[in-house]
Amino acid sequence: MQRRALMGITLIGLVLRIAYAVAIYEPSLQKYNLDDFVSYRNAARDILNGDLAFTNSLYMKRPPVYSLMVAALGIQPLLVIAANIALGIAIVPLTYLLGRQLKLSKEFALLAAFIVVLDPTSIRASSVLRADAMADFWLALAFAGLLFVRKAETIRSAAIYGFLSGGFIMLSALTRPAAYLLWIPMGLWLLFSHMRWRLPAVAAMAAVGLVVLNLWSQHNSVYFNNPSFSSAGTFQLLYVRAASVLHQATGEDIDDVYAELAMRVEERLGNDVENITANWRHRHLASTSEQAGAMTDIALDIFQRYPLHYILTIPIGVYRALFPVSHWPLWTAIVWNATLLFCCAAGLLSLLKQRQIAVAFFLLLPCAYFLVGTLLVATASFDSRARVMVTPLLAVMAAYGIMRLLNRRKAASASLSPPAGS
Repeated sequence: MQRRALMGITLIGLVLRIAYAVAIYEPSLQKYNLDDFVSYRNAARDILNGDLAFTNSLYMKRPPVYSLMVAALGIQPLLVIAANIALGIAIVPLTYLLGRQLKLSKEFALLAAFIVVLDPTSIRASSVLRADAMADFWLALAFAGLLFVRKAETIRSAAIYGFLSGGFIMLSALTRPAAYLLWIPMGLWLLFSHMRWRLPAVAAMAAVGLVVLNLWSQHNSVYFNNPSFSSAGTFQLLYVRAASVLHQATGEDIDDVYAELAMRVEERLGNDVENITANWRHRHLASTSEQAGAMTDIALDIFQRYPLHYILTIPIGVYRALFPVSHWPLWTAIVWNATLLFCCAAGLLSLLKQRQIAVAFFLLLPCAYFLVGTLLVATASFDSRARVMVTPLLAVMAAYGIMRLLNRRKAASASLSPPAGS
């Protein structure tokens, strides 16, 4: 019965994602070549031309796994969208699995899966030409692998599950770099959990994380003179986070702010600053270590000069990360996300009251990691895409919350009912 229900829920999700893709892309397919897909398309062309050393500077900002898929699909936008939808919809049964692993009943695990099906942010992430669906799919596998460590009966099986979890986290990071340090808080969660074979699992996960982190950073050092995992964070720190603070503090037009910041970077590097415009900032997307150092210093200078505006822009970033969905009716998105977060809060409260501390932290740590990480480098130019990678965890939290609310309602109804025989 549950299998049929899960198949039905998944089918509904598939229909919704296909319908959304049809709605946002016009028949001429011109919109397929806009936004992030331009970078992935160009990188895929280089791969098909034999650049398997990944020497295109685009990889400094966006690691290569998604571009490899685009290349494998012949850079055909329709095929890429189909693959994205398939990866996005695969998260639905994985959410059901997570719910069952975390002791939800079959009915409430199905509810968690249905929340993912209806989630506007997840629908959009699965249907557009970005790396989100693939990155989120790897993370869902990583979360499931972490919970399998709890059931490991031997050192070998614990180490294997730890290795797989770390591997999936780093595959997600090599698809979209946001998760590249997630193995640290999740390793700590494993370390402090009451599991028999946690140490081998933590060691295996940390080994994978460290090896991939260092190998890719070394690759970037050799080819791009920047020994970091990605330049995306530094670029956003200056041209999103610091630019927002400077814009709010001075009232300057945002394009003038971009031009000023780009000019400051070039001045620090001793370069000519004539004819610099707002578009010059794009030359800093794939930054060298010298450029990254200058960009970081300038951003920190702005934060120190305008600390109040730095603080006041944080609530704006929280709102953007949790409520609006691009190209979606605003109030629909706000109502959905507010309801989801309310149910999540009720679920966390229920887990804490039941003393399921390990489960609560398993669900909460990745959410905190991505939210805090986003707010450190950006409070503008994004929407609830910033939390889409933890939607399965939010759905499980919400299912716990709905279960708690229903149980409280049943208890209240029972207390109001007259005693039997009265």
